[in-house]
This record gives sequence, C-alpha cells and structure tokens, in this order.
Amino acid sequence: MSKSTRRAFVGGAIAAAGLQGAGAHERSEDSVLFVLVHGTGHGGWCWKFVRDILGEQGHRVYTPTLTGCGERSHLLHPGIGLDLHIQDIVNVLEWEELENVVLVGHSYAGLVISGVADRAKDRLRHLVYLDAIVPRDGDSLLTARRDISPEEMAANEQQLRRIAPDGNYIAGFSAERFGIPPEPADVVAWVERRLTPHPIKSWLDPVEFENGGEEGVPCTFIECTEPAMPGSGLNMHAKHAQEHPDWRYVELKTGHDAMVTAPQDCADLFLAAARSF
Repeated sequence: MSKSTRRAFVGGAIAAAGLQGAGAHERSEDSVLFVLVHGTGHGGWCWKFVRDILGEQGHRVYTPTLTGCGERSHLLHPGIGLDLHIQDIVNVLEWEELENVVLVGHSYAGLVISGVADRAKDRLRHLVYLDAIVPRDGDSLLTARRDISPEEMAANEQQLRRIAPDGNYIAGFSAERFGIPPEPADVVAWVERRLTPHPIKSWLDPVEFENGGEEGVPCTFIECTEPAMPGSGLNMHAKHAQEHPDWRYVELKTGHDAMVTAPQDCADLFLAAARSF
C-alpha cells in the first residue's frame, strides 16, 4: 500500500468510526498546522497561552516536549544529545502524519528545527526562529556564536561547565534569566516551578546536515529585544536573518520567553509567517 493510499484509508476509517474529533469539521480551509518546540529547561507547557490563542482560531497546534525535559524529565540521562531531540520532533511529524507544517523553534530549539528541516523538508511549510540559534552545518550551540574569538569560545565553554557542576546537566535557571518580569508574581512562579535541568550534551553536540539544513524552506526570525537575553549572542543570528535576502525578520519588544510574556504577539507573528509565502 502506498503512503498516499494508506493515509486515505486511515482517514476514511477514522471518519467511518465517528472519531474525526469534535472541532475538526469546524476548521476553515485557511487553518494552519503548527508544531512549537521549546528551548533549554522548558517543555511543551511553555506554549500554553500561544496554543490556546491559535486553537481558538481554529488552527491545529502540537507542543511536544523534548526527551528529558518538562513532563519527560523522568527520562533525563547524560546521554541525551541534540540528535535525539531532533528525532523527537521528526517522529512527531511522521507518527502524526503531519504535512505543510509551520515549525517554530525557541532559543536552543533553533538547532533542533534546523536538524528537522534537514531530515523532513518535504513536511514543512515555514520555519520560525523565535529568538533562536540559526546553526551552520557542524555548529553546536556553543560554536554557533559568530561574534567571538576562539579564546572567548574557550572561556564560554568553561563558563558552561560551571553552570553544569555535575558535568551532565545545565541547571540554575530563573524566570528573570529568560526575560520574564517580576510581576505578575503568579506567572513567575508558574514558570519557575516547571523549569528543569537540561542535558549539557545537547548543547555540545554539533548539528550535521545532509540536505542543506533549512535551505529551501521559507524562514522567519523573531528577535526579542526588551530585554535582550544577556550573553546569548542571539543578536548575531538576528543579523544573519536581517541580511539574508530570503528571510523575514521581525523585532518583538519583549523578553526572551516571548511565548509567556507576549503570547498574542507570538500567535499573530506565527500566522503572519505562515501566510507570507
């Protein structure tokens, strides 16, 4: 049975069984399919407000959690690397049989979505880098810094080792670090009680492209500027998008965790990106 025939068969079987889903028939033809991928120390939970906004407008939204993070933190182990996180998302696309996807990556997840694009380009409609790393072939999160010398790179690695004192997991995050203001306090508490340690291996592993990474997929970069995340080097990735003739660049005046601090703006920008090409 071919892939297209199998999908038609499965779709027909679901409809015949009355399992189509309560809201599926209500979605308009311009409904957009989103997969939103979180960054370091977060989980699918961080997209709650954005997911609700998009869902209420009739769009389909998946918010998977990477292995070892969020509600999957019980799976955390030192061997979790970037490749596994890329495969997490590729598997969501394949097992859910998703196509024409707007794939959004926040922060560290820029590495993840670039890797996904390299492996599953035909399933993607648009890539959105939300204040995220835009890697070159062979970059890790550490080496993706384009604005520092080798000496500064070595110092950065030493600093990274200090925030992963056990040598395995990056810890010590705070809502303030992610640009979330102290008020309202209940939002700060909501974020901080959900932040989890993150496997350092995933930051040190290089991404490897066999099909050009994100090349050939329309891309948007959203830079979060107020406040900008200190010491992240994300401004250099924003500059790459600004200077690239085929990329869209948007500035958002909020902190790094824009999905928490400006969910309506994020939802609007994600939709604008989806409809821009």
